[in-house]
Amino acid sequence: MDKKLKAVLIAVLVIVVGGAGFLGYEYVTQKLTANDGIELLSKGEYQKAYEAFEKAGSKKTLLWTNQKNDVMFYQAEALCRLKRYKDAIRIYDRIIEKKPQGRAYEWKALCYVGLGHEEQALEVCSEGIRSLPSEGESYYAKYSILAKQKKYDEGLSVVSEALKQNLTTKKKELMFARISLYEAKFDFKTAYHYAKEYVKAYPDDEKGKKEATFLETR
Repeated sequence: MDKKLKAVLIAVLVIVVGGAGFLGYEYVTQKLTANDGIELLSKGEYQKAYEAFEKAGSKKTLLWTNQKNDVMFYQAEALCRLKRYKDAIRIYDRIIEKKPQGRAYEWKALCYVGLGHEEQALEVCSEGIRSLPSEGESYYAKYSILAKQKKYDEGLSVVSEALKQNLTTKKKELMFARISLYEAKFDFKTAYHYAKEYVKAYPDDEKGKKEATFLETR
């Protein structure tokens, strides 16, 4: 092999191995720093937790890994706890851009609720439903906002649309939401019908059994 070519190959190999080692180190330190943030978050030290997650999120990773994804969610959660909703929304937008997920749309919508912008929150939910129709978080957030506004029929429409999908998340919560909405409308007969359906689907759920027993007496 030509000496110059050999030297070039060795140099490339050193760079590749060194780069891989650096990225591995960054991955490990990201995890350790994030663990510190989680502990701080559990103690209610939200500002310190945010700073830890921000530091963890700045670590260099070649790809958007599951760990990176989790770190960003934790960072946004810390911001929500601090009521820095606009900053949290920017994080959720970044997550959605990199890896669209129902829970990112859900929490982005809840941030707008925190800001008092419920109509904008509903638009975010609708965007999430269009983007990820089989993930239940956006439906659930939209139902919650409409229920808060006492728009029960609109909430039922959202829940019904959701339960027609082959949901991968939040199906249980949406089935229970349907019961609650009929109760709010004082339609206890229909609520009881769906309570029995819920108990059949989730026989070990104590909340569902209590609800069905309560509605049976109405």
